[in-house]
Amino acid sequence: MLPLCLLAGALMTRGAGAVELVVVQVAPQKGELAHYTNELRTGMLAHLAHVNATGGIRGDTVRLVSLDDAANPAQALKQIEQAAATLNPVAFLYLIGPETIVATLEANTFGRIGIPLLGTSPAAVQLRSPTRSHVFHLTQGENSEYEKLAQQLRTVGLRKVALIHWDDPATLGEVKYFEQSAARTPAIEVVGRAAVAASSGQLDKPFEQVAQMRAEAIVSMLPVEETAKLLKTLRAKGLFTPVYGASYNESGRLFDHAGEAASRGMTVTQVVPNPFGGTLPAVRDYQTQMKQYAPKDTRLGTLSLEGFLAARLLVEALRQTARPVTAAGLRDALEQRSPFDLGGLKATFSKTDHVGLDFLDIGIVTFGGRLRY
Repeated sequence: MLPLCLLAGALMTRGAGAVELVVVQVAPQKGELAHYTNELRTGMLAHLAHVNATGGIRGDTVRLVSLDDAANPAQALKQIEQAAATLNPVAFLYLIGPETIVATLEANTFGRIGIPLLGTSPAAVQLRSPTRSHVFHLTQGENSEYEKLAQQLRTVGLRKVALIHWDDPATLGEVKYFEQSAARTPAIEVVGRAAVAASSGQLDKPFEQVAQMRAEAIVSMLPVEETAKLLKTLRAKGLFTPVYGASYNESGRLFDHAGEAASRGMTVTQVVPNPFGGTLPAVRDYQTQMKQYAPKDTRLGTLSLEGFLAARLLVEALRQTARPVTAAGLRDALEQRSPFDLGGLKATFSKTDHVGLDFLDIGIVTFGGRLRY
């Protein structure tokens, strides 16, 4: 097996006129957000390695350049500008962190430099509206996820819900969307809210508050590490109230931080198919290419599958882009040449809608951090 970094960046002998196409990810590579960066990048690299090893895109190869913005919006803006000027990328992939995303939107960074961005995390709706000419999203937003959660709570007959959430503007927006969804008939009663000061580490008091709310279910709007701590705390108190959350509560990460006994049974909305399933061609291809190109013993998961699907969307759009390939041509192809078949999943964009997939499902964490949909 060849290393990902060699395969993804390899320049192979191609036909006349073949070039190397550069794509760039600017995202944190250390700290609490690094897990999202690394998992997404692993899936991207697996597919790009496969494409490069099997003839490229009409002979062209694709190289992914990864830059560490240290979760600093000012540094991210600087790196994006420098990469645009020196690397001539055809696209940027997956910005991570709400502050960084907001900074690029306020500066109209991608529209100004004329290079499309494909993928953002988190998927807060206020970071997606209005539609931006050069910003494209692969998966559904968190507002859709919380609507799905409310539907699931109704389906299983849980009508009294407690919320525990990060006390920051982006998360408060998601609280609002959940409460709006809960208010629809038949109504779900939000019996209480416990706020956690963002990045404070002060969890004991809000955990105690939510434990005392006598809810039939708890919806966690905390980062995955804090959700894992919540699960461990509740179970240690002998409380087995069902806990629900959005897709950023990645099951493998929950298992790592909470252990199997505490994480098993948590319900999480999903914006990509089950990475452990085998029904869709896209998932079978993901499993095969991860086994062939990812580092040995890499664990499958929803984040690396999302990265894989983003890379596949990029490749399919590049196949539809007129040569010579340019960033402007790729942007137009994304908006005008869809739907793109990703293997049983179709990504569709238009001038007014830059969200590609409509996939939404419910996953339950099972043994070893795996999922059952």
